[in-house]
Parts: sequence; C-alpha cells; structure tokens
Amino acid sequence: MSQAVADELAIHQLNARYADAVHRRDADHWSSLWAEDASWDFLGQTITGRDNILAMWLGAMEGFPVVYHQSHAGIIEVDGDSAKCRWSINEEIIDAQQQALRFVGVYNDVCSRVGDRWLYQHRRFDVLYQGPGAFNPEGALPYPDDIKGSV
Repeated sequence: MSQAVADELAIHQLNARYADAVHRRDADHWSSLWAEDASWDFLGQTITGRDNILAMWLGAMEGFPVVYHQSHAGIIEVDGDSAKCRWSINEEIIDAQQQALRFVGVYNDVCSRVGDRWLYQHRRFDVLYQGPGAFNPEGALPYPDDIKGSV
C-alpha cells in the first residue's frame, strides 16, 4: 500500500473515531484525537489547546444528552505530514429540554502527523442548517453499555 493511501485511510479512521467517541460520550478518547496545541473554531469561538477544547466539548455535551453524529463525504488532501480535510456532517440531537434538533454542517480540518498518528490540528465547524429534528425524544435509546469502550 502506498504512503498516500495509508495516510488517507488513517485520516478516515481519525474521523470515524471522532464520531464514535461522540456517540459513546467518551471524553478521554475524543480528546486523544486532538494535537496538544490544536485549535477549534466552534460556533463563532476559537478554542486553543487540547485541554480547553475538551472543556468546551464537555460543557456543550451537558446540554445535549443524546447526540447522533454522522459524517459524510470526506475529502482529504495530504501534503507530507499535514492534510486538509472537509467533512459534511449531520447531527440529530435531543437537548436538555427534551427537544429534538438537527444540525447540518461542514468541518474544515487541518490534520497533522504526530509520530505515527494523525491528529486534528485545527477544526472549523460551520453550521449550514439548524432547526427542529426529525425524530422525537421518546424514541431515543442510550448507547449500549456493554460496548461503550473504544475499539
């Protein structure tokens, strides 16, 4: 397998692990996907540093007891130890008031190779749609406890 293909597969895996950690609400695994000095442009704010990014995420997740994060249509352009990526996402959410919400947006990322891993160096999330969700809170079930650990 060529290095370019291996890099693209590793970056796809990074993005898949991100969605998986969101579903499982696994803060340790989620934060491990970010470079130590990463930055995140999230809803009009720039957060810098892995610890600050994690704190922001934990605070945001408190308001959303149920989050189904789906990533689609990844585009990856690798240039050495850096890569630019774009991911379309759809999130179905139930908020703390038991209201169903939907967010459709796009992540524009810069990923960096750190040792033998690819990590998020910079993520920018832009909302393209925010509105009522298509499903109701009564139908939402928690992520199964017996498979909450990371793969």
